[in-house]
Amino acid sequence: MASALLIYLWVNDELKMDHFGELDSERHYQIMVNANYQGGIQTHDYTHGPLTEALVKEFPEVEYAIPMIAQSYYEGVLAFEDELVRAIPHFVGKGYFNVFRCDFVSGSKQTALSDKNNIVISENMARGLFRNVDEAVGKTITFKGEFFTGPYTVSAVFSPSAEISEEFDVLFSYDLFLEERPDFRKWSNEGTLAHLVLTEGVNLEEFNAKIKDFLTTKLKNTKLTLFAQKYSERYLYGKYENGFPVAGRMVYVRIFSLIAIFVLIVACINYMNLSTAQAARRIKEIGVKKAIGAQRKTLIYQCFGESMFMTFLALILAIGIVIVLLPQFNQITEKQLSIINATGIIIPALIITILTGLISGIYPGLYLSGFKPVLALKGKTGGNSGVLWLRKGLVVFQFAISVILIIAVIFTYRQIDYIQETNLGYDNEHLISFRKEGKMVEDADAFSAAVRNLPGVVNISSMCGSLPGNISGGSNLRWKDQEEEERKIDFDFIEGGYDMADVLKVELLEGRLLSRDFPTDEDAIVVNQTAARIMGHEDPVGEKLFKGGMYTIVGMVKDFHFEGMYEEIGPFFFLVDTECENFVAKIAAENQRETISRIEELHASFNPGFPFEFNFIDENYEKLYKEEARIATLSKYFAAIAIAVSCLGLLALTAFSTQRRFKEIAIRKVLGSTSLGIVKLLSKEFIILILLSIIIALPIGYFLMKNWLDGFSYRVGLEPVYFILAGVSILVLAWLTIMAQTARSAKVKVTESLRGQ
Repeated sequence: MASALLIYLWVNDELKMDHFGELDSERHYQIMVNANYQGGIQTHDYTHGPLTEALVKEFPEVEYAIPMIAQSYYEGVLAFEDELVRAIPHFVGKGYFNVFRCDFVSGSKQTALSDKNNIVISENMARGLFRNVDEAVGKTITFKGEFFTGPYTVSAVFSPSAEISEEFDVLFSYDLFLEERPDFRKWSNEGTLAHLVLTEGVNLEEFNAKIKDFLTTKLKNTKLTLFAQKYSERYLYGKYENGFPVAGRMVYVRIFSLIAIFVLIVACINYMNLSTAQAARRIKEIGVKKAIGAQRKTLIYQCFGESMFMTFLALILAIGIVIVLLPQFNQITEKQLSIINATGIIIPALIITILTGLISGIYPGLYLSGFKPVLALKGKTGGNSGVLWLRKGLVVFQFAISVILIIAVIFTYRQIDYIQETNLGYDNEHLISFRKEGKMVEDADAFSAAVRNLPGVVNISSMCGSLPGNISGGSNLRWKDQEEEERKIDFDFIEGGYDMADVLKVELLEGRLLSRDFPTDEDAIVVNQTAARIMGHEDPVGEKLFKGGMYTIVGMVKDFHFEGMYEEIGPFFFLVDTECENFVAKIAAENQRETISRIEELHASFNPGFPFEFNFIDENYEKLYKEEARIATLSKYFAAIAIAVSCLGLLALTAFSTQRRFKEIAIRKVLGSTSLGIVKLLSKEFIILILLSIIIALPIGYFLMKNWLDGFSYRVGLEPVYFILAGVSILVLAWLTIMAQTARSAKVKVTESLRGQ
């Protein structure tokens, strides 16, 4: 019950995410873009600047649209007097507060962003800048970023909702963004998030059919298509296959819901098995009650009452267990769940309790109430072969579930270990990334040279975006002897300094890396093996590639995982861009703290007024698979609980089974049977049941793990040895459980057993 309540709290929190309940939240949709490349359809959410305005004008189904910019590219620093706080701003259009949850502590939603020079900040931001939240509104603070620098007036302070999936601390008006970036008024620029509020009663399928090819009326030769997805569904259905949303996080919601159900079912099976196993002790009680006129439904109600009483006692204990374990559970899930503050927890808890009580009591009630009075008074149950077969079937079922859970835990951990230990093809350890801002933008070369001379620094380069995966890409590249269909192929590329490839320690196979020693390298690129293969060259050095201009290939590097392990390695190249927003530095493994402190001191001297904040590239890589690692940890605990409950039930069932055979055991001992022989006799039946459960579970476990691992482009194999290990593990646990009881039964005193004591 405690496991089910913990899982319910987590599942309920996941299901509530991005369901805001604001004025127009139910009609809130987001435009998604499908890009049809040769490698398949890729789906993203960044659209063209004028799209929202065009949709409102040309489609009566759109009541209004909310353009948004929410990219780390526009990160900056908020300053008030001596206080400095780093922030990633969101630029939002009118109507934002009608669909997004934003609980205002001070200020008004209606006027918060009515002036383009206004700024809305979170409670945490206000506390960091002013210490007193009440003093924030009306204050003038400075935002310093690459594109946006200037004074802004705090018009409101909000408290971030726990139900919003995207974290943010600062809101600006979208009008301010367009004033500073007028190029986003053109169809040639992408990067805007398009949120729509549709009119009442719009048929989504019909609307999507109308807007699908809308971009072809605005852009020549575009391969992009559009569709609208309900915003509240994006959190759980944020994975896309062939241009359609499919279950992403929803898969884990379903998995843990099933685990909660299975744990409860296993517990219910134990109760049913033990209740029917104890039937012999209650035969005469049932016979007397029936003889004095008790109806069958009365006896059924009695069994239900007993099971309900047990489950309500369990509920009380479960709540106590949840309160004790919740802090640790929150630490694992990185949530702030609370059973006290959980809205609507009472009714679900009661439903879980009542259902558990009903399921537990239904079969024992029907079984016990079905005894014939005459036979019951004689201490006989009548034919009970059906009961025995059902009991055996339930044992097989619960141990099959346990085997499947063991298989799931084994392969989840193996896949996570594989991801973390696989050679990515570049050295992502001891790499730190930090923002290029302020005076460092103008003096980037001088700063890089100074950092490179610091003790403990191996190398440094500028970089556009970050690894893994947050890099540039595009199609419609051209090369010699290219097929028309090959223009659809999407190439990824890292723009950065000349030393970018050297900092990453990628393996050079042909030619050379980009270098300052060659002035023409501003128009040169280095490709990977996959790009060379697609272009049809074993040695591509000297070949030309057209990407808005003509580039010469000067080198080829070995393929490396620049996107992580979800995606197959695609065509890729390095090229020079001296105006990137980040620095990436390789530092020595020894004395890392001292090295970072030296970089921080240099940063402060070069860039006063900007805090030095950095992150390790390998930590970014781990974040990609954080959810899988978290699921693996939770699965481990809940699988252990399910297995423990199964073994407890088997222990008790074995005890009752052997108790009924005490006289048989005594007779066998008189006739010369050894204790070991008796143990084998008593355990044989249960061992056969466990073996049957393993045979049933193995193919099911294989099918489930294959489906899950298919989501990774690079994955572990489904080696038979691990399935055998899962089966042997549960067999050993079950055997030890059975042995614990049968060994005691084999030591029974012969005289007492024959006397019936």
